[in-house]
Parts: sequence; C-alpha cells; structure tokens
Amino acid sequence: MQRERGFTLVEALIALALLAFGLMGIAAMQLTSLQSASTGYQYSAASLAAVDIQESAWGRLATTQNCRRIDLASLRSAWRAQWFEGLNAPLEGSTGDVERTVVDGSCHFAVSIVVNAWPSQEAQEPLDYVFTLPLSEGA
Repeated sequence: MQRERGFTLVEALIALALLAFGLMGIAAMQLTSLQSASTGYQYSAASLAAVDIQESAWGRLATTQNCRRIDLASLRSAWRAQWFEGLNAPLEGSTGDVERTVVDGSCHFAVSIVVNAWPSQEAQEPLDYVFTLPLSEGA
C-alpha cells in the first residue's frame, strides 16, 4: 500500500491552534502598547499643566507685585477648569492641586497632579512640580 503525501487533518488543526495562540500574543502586545502610549500622553499633558499654572502665577505676580497677594483659590479654580474639568479637558478624570508656602523671602508653590491614564491601572503616583516666585522688593 502506498502512503499518501501531505498534511493530515490533525496536523492542520495543530498548526491553526499554534497560529491562533501566536496571534493572541500579538494582540496582547498591541493593547499594552496602546496603554503605554496613552499613559505617556497623559503624563506629558500633566507636565504642560504644571508649567501652565507656573506661567499663570508669574502673570498674576506682575499685577499684584507680591506673591502673597496672589489669589490662590482663583488661580487654582481657573487652572482646574482648563485642564481637568469638562469633556474636552486634556486631563479629564485626573486631579490636580497647588499649595503655596512662604519661606525665606519667596513663595514656594507645590503642584501635584495624579494622572488617571487608563481605567484598568491602579492609583498612580502623583507628578510633583515645585516652583518659586519672589515676594517683592518692598515685602
């Protein structure tokens, strides 16, 4: 009896199963890549938000001439409305806060932003950003 050449049905099924597992691994890598890209984008936006509040504080210092007179509640509220609130906000779902302390003739501002980049991720470490403004010459 002459044996036929070619693949049997069992061999073809095993090859398809191996291919399916390989494709599932590639799909999982793609998902992880998308999550990482989203997280990177959110942290970049958080860095921009931190620099934005610094620039806003400098602008208000120009009008008040004393960093103690900067209305921190108003500054914080405007900043949060721009960056964190609303459907089109770059950091929607994340949280941010800014605190001021006066030390050695200058005002230190500490900005803390907790990014919520991906719903499946656990709590993120905050992005902390610190900057200093001068009190003023006559303060």
